[in-house]
Formats: sequence, structure tokens, C-alpha cells
Amino acid sequence: MNNTERNMAAAILRFEDARVTGPDSLRVSRLPAADKGGKWEICGICDGIEPAVFNRLKALLDAGNREEAWEGCLQYVLDNTSAVRSWMGSDSHPATEFILRDHYFNSGSRNTGKILQRALNDYGASLTVDGIPGKQTRQTLQAVLARSGEAEFIASLNEQRKAFYRSCKQFPVFGRGWLRRCDDAFSFARSIV
Repeated sequence: MNNTERNMAAAILRFEDARVTGPDSLRVSRLPAADKGGKWEICGICDGIEPAVFNRLKALLDAGNREEAWEGCLQYVLDNTSAVRSWMGSDSHPATEFILRDHYFNSGSRNTGKILQRALNDYGASLTVDGIPGKQTRQTLQAVLARSGEAEFIASLNEQRKAFYRSCKQFPVFGRGWLRRCDDAFSFARSIV
């Protein structure tokens, strides 16, 4: 993992739990009752979705191996969102990659593919919004980034992300936090353009 990837993963972990800033503050916390990820989490790594990973990280924390647990969390985020790098084709657009990785970690592959396709359609593409970033989506992404520049494109991506969250059934419960996360991710992305 290079420094840019490390910083991306650390930011995603902070968005999942604002009280965690590194290994010393890493913790197990209870999920809200309305969350469908289980009962417990470590920075978005939930016992109901990834029990083996959660249990391994919790065991490291329980044993006092905080640094190893932190490295495990960083690597998990990167591994879990690695498909985004294949969509990008390279690491030359870190801001776009970061917003997509953050959304992927929070909302999954298909939803992330859809916000990407909608953002590309904002730039004149005619992509089917199916959430599957195939060859046409990837080629269009590279063309749009080359033509418009990354700073402009991430604004559209951020707006599509907010629109996605507003359309979710659980928006009344989690919406304020989701939109704050979008703003925080956009701010972080602008810092690495």
C-alpha cells in the first residue's frame, strides 16, 4: 500500500467512525438498531457482514495489538474496494478513485457503478445505468477525465452520490450523516486532486 492508498483508507475509516484517528483510538462500537450490518463494528467492518474479518480485528484489539489491527483495517478497506482501481485503469486520478472507493465501501459495488454512470451521463455520455462499470463505462470515464479534468468531474460525482442517498428508504434516519460524509469525502478528494 502506497501513501496515497494509506491516506484514502484512513479517511474512509474516519468517515465510518469519527472518533477513530489511528491505532490508539481504534475501537469496537455498537451499530444503531436500524443498521443492517449486525450489532457491532470496527470502523464500518461489521460482525453481520464480515464476521471473520471483524472477529480477527477484534481479537487483535483485545490482545492489545492495536497497530496490527489498524493495518488490518486499512488493508481491508483497500481490498474491499479494489474493483474501483480496475474501473479507473490507473492511479492517475486519486480524487475520483477516492470518492468511488468511499462510496463503494459505504454502499456497495452496484450503487457505486450507478453513481459513476450517472455522473458520466451528466457529461454527455449515453450509458445504461445498470451499476456494472464495463468497458464502455471505463472508456467513457477515462475520456471525461481527460477532457474535463478531475476537479470538475468530482463535483458531478459528489452530486450524484448525494442524489443516491436522498433516494434511499433509510434517508430519514441516516441522511444527515450520509450527506455530511459526502461533503467530507468531497473535501478530502479536492485536497488530493
